[in-house]
Amino acid sequence: MVKKEVTIENLAIMVAKGFEDVKEQMRSVDEASEERTKDLEIQMKEGFDHTHARLSTIERDIAEIRKHFVYRDEFEDLMGRVKYLELKLNIQSGK
Repeated sequence: MVKKEVTIENLAIMVAKGFEDVKEQMRSVDEASEERTKDLEIQMKEGFDHTHARLSTIERDIAEIRKHFVYRDEFEDLMGRVKYLELKLNIQSGK
């Protein structure tokens, strides 16, 4: 087996090559990370858009329900009036 003498210059070249390899690997990781980040941004925007659309639908549905909503105190007041009229007119309550 022949041993090769390692000089400072050879060692410097090997270290520089190692750094270049690491630099290339980091560049590859950065590119993959950027790509993944862009994909996640797109997915999040789609999710927010979908959620916004659903909330808008729910708001419209609630507004529609409120149009037909009678508050309890208004209902009880009305029931008292109907009961009074039934008594005065001698009408049997359906209840």
